[in-house]
Amino acid sequence: MKRSWTIVPFIVLFALLFDGCKKAVVPAYLVIPEWQFESDPGQGTSSQKITELWVYQDEQLLGIYSTPAKIPITKLGSSKILIMAGIKNNGISDTRIRYPFFQPLDSTIQFASEQVITWTPTFHYNANVDVEELGFESGNFLVPLPGNNGNFTAISNSNLVFEGNRSGKGVIDATGSKLFYKDDINRYLTAGNYYFLEMNYSANNRFSVGLLVTEATGETKEFVLAINPTQETDGVPVWNKIYVDFGAIPLKHPNALFYEFYIEAVPAIMGNPIEVYLDNLKWVKWQ
Repeated sequence: MKRSWTIVPFIVLFALLFDGCKKAVVPAYLVIPEWQFESDPGQGTSSQKITELWVYQDEQLLGIYSTPAKIPITKLGSSKILIMAGIKNNGISDTRIRYPFFQPLDSTIQFASEQVITWTPTFHYNANVDVEELGFESGNFLVPLPGNNGNFTAISNSNLVFEGNRSGKGVIDATGSKLFYKDDINRYLTAGNYYFLEMNYSANNRFSVGLLVTEATGETKEFVLAINPTQETDGVPVWNKIYVDFGAIPLKHPNALFYEFYIEAVPAIMGNPIEVYLDNLKWVKWQ
């Protein structure tokens, strides 16, 4: 009896190990070298800053990947792969989200062991998204507010413009203390909806954006986000892209008559000139 109790566990263990080796899966790989984005006519620039891809297999999250990505696939056979584009909400690394206005991409793919499948996803806006483009091709659309002593204009210097023929440029010289402009467009925002401002920008000083809220009782200035400066190379702007989330403001002011966008900057050190460049402002919401 003693002998049987020593032999049986060894046989069972060997059988389990052998069975485990038999069932080990040699994965396939999904390779995503890069992503692309295409705007439809009337939706403005195709410039985007997708920072990661949310990848699902048969509704199960495989992971969140930056590109280039090589994703092991251990569930072989036919699968539905879904890819969603992610961004940094308000440009903050800790608030990464799946951008709701980009159309998810899906495909049914047959996977086999050691197979490498390459997919370069091309994203678009969802069909039911409303994009309001505010570029500077027709000139400057911002108007000064009380307290402003800076200057904002549309520029056409090809060394400074982000894309197209013109960009916006705000300047405070050594004697100025505030750049304070609004777009002078009355917007009607509904509490509970998503509202994002997409924007290409460059700046040598922190600046802020927000909304002027007009209600029956008067006007309120609602700060939304302070945007950090970018770097310059030999006086040439280094451009960045940001997605600013304005959805919380209508929740605070559900009875507002209308809203107006503003931009504001004050020198970090008094007497230091400020330059703020803007391009491709796009208000994005559901239709």
